[in-house]
Amino acid sequence: MFQASRIAQAAAIALAALAAPAFAAATVDANAEFDTGTVDSKDASAKGSFQGGRIETNVAGRAEGNGGFVAGRGTVIMGRNGGASIDDAWVQLGTSSVDVKLGRFEAADLYGTPADVVRIGGVYQTNTLRGRDDNRVHAAVTFNAAPGVSVELGLVDKQNTAAAGAKGVRPVVSYASGPLSLKVGMESGKIGDGTKEYSFSGTGAAVSYALGRDVTLRANLSHGSFKYATESKKSAVLVGVDVGAFSASYESGESKDGAVTTKVSGLFAGYTLPLFGIKGASLTPALGTGTTKMTGAADVTTTKVAVRVHYDF
Repeated sequence: MFQASRIAQAAAIALAALAAPAFAAATVDANAEFDTGTVDSKDASAKGSFQGGRIETNVAGRAEGNGGFVAGRGTVIMGRNGGASIDDAWVQLGTSSVDVKLGRFEAADLYGTPADVVRIGGVYQTNTLRGRDDNRVHAAVTFNAAPGVSVELGLVDKQNTAAAGAKGVRPVVSYASGPLSLKVGMESGKIGDGTKEYSFSGTGAAVSYALGRDVTLRANLSHGSFKYATESKKSAVLVGVDVGAFSASYESGESKDGAVTTKVSGLFAGYTLPLFGIKGASLTPALGTGTTKMTGAADVTTTKVAVRVHYDF
């Protein structure tokens, strides 16, 4: 009953978004994205074919006046699994020098993963306080200090201090000049398990450099410490290259929780092809393989092959 109600609500929002006269000052767009593939793994429960995807509908608007602006965005996700949810739901206001965003959104990305259709994943990405969490206060203040330089200060809070989830601060400094793009940030706060709160902190960096001729080099680094009953330390590195429509990455991560150490490593790549010459339509064949090693358990190697179909409409 609850899921049906959520689906009905999302459908109503999507239909309202398509009513152009009611949203004359807003922009409305949508896209479809579906992944279909197969998995081979020593873990029998993970083997076999799979399909995932969603229809995304966005409504956005922005108005300016008296040296400032107000903007807003709402995103409805209708999933392949029959569920529906709200992704973005935020309002933003400010000037060209400083602005504040409130609501449900994702803050600055410190761990980008292009061509992640078949990424094995499972590593810390300095994103505990990045956002899109229910029932929490989320705000991000952005200061545009100079051309190409900005500072984003993310703030997350929750009503019940012992409830599951995190609260704290997440500052990120971004710099872009010519072929170089750099983001450096950290996050620090408390995370609850339903009965008690524990402290955590993390740092991360993302850098990319365009060599020209559609070649870009990328690197991401992250490290976090979570002080539960036993301290958990997490770290990860991802390096990659984009050559035109082709993207490839190598990722390695480690998590130490008491006497248990888990290590993951993997390669994943994809090549995006235009589909029938139609604007906004593409096909991305992708391949990924990764290995998980855990103290006291057998190594598990997983290989994925998939195709992503994307269409903006």
